[in-house]
Amino acid sequence: MKKITPWLAAGLIGLSSHSFAQTQKYDPQAMAWLCAPCHGTNGREFHESMPALAGLNPDYFIRTMIEFREGQRPTVIMDRVARGFTDAEIEAMATWFAQQPAEQWTPEVKHD
Repeated sequence: MKKITPWLAAGLIGLSSHSFAQTQKYDPQAMAWLCAPCHGTNGREFHESMPALAGLNPDYFIRTMIEFREGQRPTVIMDRVARGFTDAEIEAMATWFAQQPAEQWTPEVKHD
């Protein structure tokens, strides 16, 4: 899997600041793509440095995202990401991620 470049990550964070609620319609799977660069496709962990979102308890996801958004949980990036979502959008993503099968990241074994 390719690494995420800083400019791509910055662009995705910028996109997340636009609330999907402005259109009154949102798709939790589409919103989840904003999480993919760091948390993996469909929230499935692809590196040990980022927690998986797939299979995560929805109440935990909701509480954590609101804490990020409200500045109650120290973070480098997630506070900016969470500010782009309404409560309803966070709840929709929480439900969607909870329904995704969890997959633990396994490091590649290099054979020389």
